[in-house]
Order: sequence, then structure tokens, then C-alpha cells
Amino acid sequence: MSTADYDFAGISLKASKYSVIAFLVLMNVIPLLFILSVSFMPSSEFFGSPHVIPHNPTLEAWTSGFSELRDNLINSFLIASGTALLALAITIPGAYAFARKKFYGKKFGFYAIILAMMFPYILLVIPIMDLWNDLGLYNTIPGMILAYQVFVAPFALWVLRDFFENLPKDIEEAAQVYGCTQFTSFIRVILPLAAPGIVAVGFLAFLTGWNDFLFSNLLTTGTGPVPAVPVLYGTIGGGSGERVYWGKLMAETLIIGTPPTVLYLVARNYLEDAFTV
Repeated sequence: MSTADYDFAGISLKASKYSVIAFLVLMNVIPLLFILSVSFMPSSEFFGSPHVIPHNPTLEAWTSGFSELRDNLINSFLIASGTALLALAITIPGAYAFARKKFYGKKFGFYAIILAMMFPYILLVIPIMDLWNDLGLYNTIPGMILAYQVFVAPFALWVLRDFFENLPKDIEEAAQVYGCTQFTSFIRVILPLAAPGIVAVGFLAFLTGWNDFLFSNLLTTGTGPVPAVPVLYGTIGGGSGERVYWGKLMAETLIIGTPPTVLYLVARNYLEDAFTV
């Protein structure tokens, strides 16, 4: 093969790569721009002739959507933050024990916990509703936080256990030689090294508590701490046959999607490190 053939093959490969990247970017950007455009359209304008740029832009959908979601966003933040913090509080010491310690039934216990990840959690909704009602946790924020641990904690334990297991044991032993106890070496040495995994697990746990619809819709009622996501169901009519105010629906979608996006941008470097280990 001549040099010209190699150059042509390299150019073709590069062109194909950039074409795929451009296609994927457009697949994500175009719907986002459409959602943003519709959120500024009056309801009557949306059902007129198709167009992208609003003729008479208005903030009505945004003000209406935010005023309706304000309390629900606070509920979502409390539930998602509590889910992430409790998951980390449970799984950090648990994952460290499974990774670094030897005890009877270690392997069986770990795989039994991981097996819970494969169980369809939709089947747990009715038993949890019944149990939570008996314990007084139904329709409460603590009840929501505890319910999410059913499927968040096993995943967090699995990820963090691999992080702790891959850290060199010599580092921890060296810290103990220089005067650290096992606990202080864990706090000062192991946790900082495992920070990418901890941040990644915390972010995914927060995202679960923020975005989930099934549990948040069934474990809360209108008189309790309803999160923001189920409110979207009400915006589309909730099956009542009412005409949908699409601008408000799009505005609420963007409002609900903003906090996880901001959190991702803040934790992006840690997440990249976590998923490239």
C-alpha cells in the first residue's frame, strides 16, 4: 500500500470518527434546543404552524412551573441528599471491610448483597408500602431515604469494594509505621485515595433519589413530601384527558434537570477518574 493510500485511509477514519461525534452531539443538542424553545412559547402558539423560534416569547411557563415545583424541589433535594449520605455512611465501612478484612462468610455475604442488585425492585413496592405504613414511615422523607437504600446500597458497596481492594496495602501499612492507628490511616490515607469512587457513588445515589418516579409516586401522597418528578405526571394531565400545556411541561423538565447537571459539572473530574480506573 502506497503512502497516498495510507493518508487517504487515515483521513477517511478521522472523517468517520468526527461524523459519528457530530451525529451524537446533534442527537442530544437538537431535542434540548427544541425543549428550550417550547418552554418560551405561549400555549396557543405551540399548536399553530410548526416553528423553532418563538414568535411571542413569554416566561409564563417558567414562572408557573417554578412556583408549582418550589416545595417539591426542596423535597427532592432532601430525599436525594439523604439517600446519598446514608448510602455512603453504610457502604464505605462495609466496602472497606469486604475489601481489606478477613472474616467468616465474607465471600458469601458479599455475593448475597450483590445478588440483591439483580432482583426487580418493582416487586418490592407493595411489601415496602405495607411495612412502611406499619412503621409510620409511609409518606415521609426518612421513609423515602430508607426505601432507596434497597437498591442504592448494594451498587455502592460493589463499586467501593473494588476501589478499596485495588489500593496498595503498603500505603496503609506505611502510615501505621509512622504512627497512625488503623482508623486514622483509613481516614487520612485510604479515604482521600478512594475519593473518586466515593464521589461517583454519592453522585449516582443522589441521581437515583432525585430522578426516581416509581417509589416517589407510590410512597408519597399529595398531603406529604412529594418530590418534583411525580409533579411532571400531573403536568401532562395525569391521565385525566386535559389539554397539555407543553411549554410548562418543558420548563419543569429543564428546572428539574438543572440541579443534577450542576452537580455533575462540579464533580466531573472525580467522576472521570472513577470511571477510568
